[in-house]
Amino acid sequence: MKHRTGYLYQRGATWWLQYRIEGKTVKQSLGTGDKAAAEEERKKIMAPLMATDRVSALAMVKSKLADAEIEKQTAQQTARDKDNPPLAVADAWSIFEKATNRPDSSDAMIYRYASIWKRFSVWINAVYPKKKLMRDVDNATASAYAQRLTADKVTASTFNQHIGFLRLVWRCLDDEIRGEYKYSPWEKKNIARKQLKRQSLNHRHKTITAEQFENLLKAAPDADHHDLLFLLGWTGQRLVDGVMLRWDAIDFNRKVITIYPVKTARTGKPVFIPIMPALADLLQKRRDMITGAHVFPELVPDYERDSSAISKRIQKTFERAGLTPRDNLPGIKRAIAFYGAHSLRHFFVTQALTAGISGEIVKRITGHSSDNMLEGYQHVDAAMIGGLADRISNGHTSTAPAALPAPAVDIRAQVLEMLDKMNSKTWKAIREELRELAK
Repeated sequence: MKHRTGYLYQRGATWWLQYRIEGKTVKQSLGTGDKAAAEEERKKIMAPLMATDRVSALAMVKSKLADAEIEKQTAQQTARDKDNPPLAVADAWSIFEKATNRPDSSDAMIYRYASIWKRFSVWINAVYPKKKLMRDVDNATASAYAQRLTADKVTASTFNQHIGFLRLVWRCLDDEIRGEYKYSPWEKKNIARKQLKRQSLNHRHKTITAEQFENLLKAAPDADHHDLLFLLGWTGQRLVDGVMLRWDAIDFNRKVITIYPVKTARTGKPVFIPIMPALADLLQKRRDMITGAHVFPELVPDYERDSSAISKRIQKTFERAGLTPRDNLPGIKRAIAFYGAHSLRHFFVTQALTAGISGEIVKRITGHSSDNMLEGYQHVDAAMIGGLADRISNGHTSTAPAALPAPAVDIRAQVLEMLDKMNSKTWKAIREELRELAK
């Protein structure tokens, strides 16, 4: 019956108990250096095992072994956390900013992200002060924060932006957080997105017609703003990239503007923009009159000082042209943006597609970054884009083009150019383009 009574032995100054039940060996520290105290502890531990049958004794041993394994894993996790602590809420923002797996974002978007994070971190410190680690944030915590946003009566758009950003943070910092949950507490199945009002979706970022574009140019307050609006309308670029455009980015001979959009600067990928004849004339006139590195040297310091100032001037220009920049809609608390600098981006896309330019190439010109849509078009380069300038405008030279006519295309030259670029990686994409040309 020795296996039912166990026996004592020493490890250093500490007494241990060892016993066997149905072939299972159990070793347990008694936490004392006094033999008499260890003997009393042995009796307490072994008494239930001696009084029960073999089956019950074995179940009891299994339970003890399981508890011992949990204690072992807990001790190992504690040791790992001591050497490499899991990410704290207080440190998360600085780590996210440096993360290489987060999406490319403009300075304005980073500023917005920082504001969202500050709101969350202030809330959790106030409501759950003991939750110092990111992995302490569980489904219940996430749900409570979502309820807080709802109680604060934020708009549906703001609610979705906050929850979406927090979901992004947890996804990008998963390795540093080392959470025990299988899914992020911010996943859609845990927190439902607020539905945006249908009216707001139907009235945002309106494009403009060629006639409205001409009226807009006439309403410009000065030559700089006129030329900026013209540039944005016939390049499809964002406001910041238009304002900050440099002369060394413009190749008049090849009819190409090469820029690295601010929004996607981290990728280091250039965007090639065709220079239509009318735009080339306008830029050349400015080049003859202006010195310095920038195309709009008077607007650059204004934008750097307050980027919203130029946006507001553009909105006022839309208003003078008879286009309401912002308005309130039934059921929407804040004014919805109807027209603005982004409308000129839509205008370019519409005109280019009307001219027969493929959607994938248009996305390359405008710098959109959807990998799925662009897959297979890696061969698009400056040479091809330069050839599109004449296709888009077909020799149009007015400073306020009314519409894009159907392009006259040199099919033979285009096919030869595609064949020159064909290799093992691009042949499928080029095959599809050749099929399009054959239609």
